Amino acid sequence: MKNVMLQLSDKSLHPYRPEDEELITELKPNQVSVWTLKSKGINKQRSFQQLKLVMAALRVVVANTEDPNWDTVPKAKLSLKVALSYIDPGSAVVSPGGVVLNYRSFGYEDLKHMEACMLFDRAFPILASVIGVDSDVLVQNAMEGRY
Repeated sequence: MKNVMLQLSDKSLHPYRPEDEELITELKPNQVSVWTLKSKGINKQRSFQQLKLVMAALRVVVANTEDPNWDTVPKAKLSLKVALSYIDPGSAVVSPGGVVLNYRSFGYEDLKHMEACMLFDRAFPILASVIGVDSDVLVQNAMEGRY
């Protein structure tokens, strides 16, 4: 018996890891006529590498801009959250002087994996536009540690 990890997406199962794909391709057509599936769901945790890449991209932007809203990591993080409208709706306060907004955290423990993926997919083009490069170039520079 072989253990194969599969992931459900769009009503079909797909191999989860490269080794799972290899196990499936080893089977010959009609070798297995019935599959028994035991299901155990796992919520994939956020990747530390994902957060590290976003922080590296922020440092690339900080090192390559003279814009005062993006020239330090704390200001760049806040500017990115503003551009993403990443507001914490439960902490907004209306006062006679206006509205005070607090922004949500990108922190590892504060954001689920898929939510982080969607958020950061929107973040990279914004960051890249600040320094006038393509998103792929920004990500490559961040991955290589070129600031």
